[in-house]
Amino acid sequence: ATMEVTFTNSWYDPTLEKEGAIKLINNGCVVLSEHADSMGAPTECESRGVPFVFYNGSAETDCPNTFIVSSRIDWEPYYEYAITAAANGEAIDTDWTGTIATGSVVLTDVNEQAAAAGTVEAIADAKAKLENGEIKVFNTAAEGFITVGGAKLDSYLADVDTDAAYAKDTEVVSEGYFHESEYRSAPYFDMFIDGITNLDA
Repeated sequence: ATMEVTFTNSWYDPTLEKEGAIKLINNGCVVLSEHADSMGAPTECESRGVPFVFYNGSAETDCPNTFIVSSRIDWEPYYEYAITAAANGEAIDTDWTGTIATGSVVLTDVNEQAAAAGTVEAIADAKAKLENGEIKVFNTAAEGFITVGGAKLDSYLADVDTDAAYAKDTEVVSEGYFHESEYRSAPYFDMFIDGITNLDA
């Protein structure tokens, strides 16, 4: 499988997100996913019969024929951690980061009307490999997997210890992958990977 990515540079722009979906579908993409909260892309997918993966909620009611699954953040583990720490008089980590293993990243139920056979099993397998470290989301060791400006991503300084100048201060590429959100809870992956189309340019 190959992935084509479009970038809107916006948290919520239904019109631009729909435009991105149209471009991807017209380019031959057969499954879409988004990291946005609007229904711009999902409604286009439903009208065109293209399966999609949503973000931060379920679109099964509005898009019963094409919604496959959605990821979302579950804040319960953090609240339990912070409340317990406060009750015990302990410091609360500034950069606590939830993971799949802590139950902070979860999925909705799979809509088997839209999903291909074996989707539930494939998700379970991928989840297990993410948890045990066999799969790295930002794998930099694989040939051609992540290039920036035509070069393999072997090193990158991120702004982890934020100051007024937002100085980049911490090496975040090691052991064959980019350590996103491991050193600071807020994301710091801010590069354009080769091949991304910027709709906001």
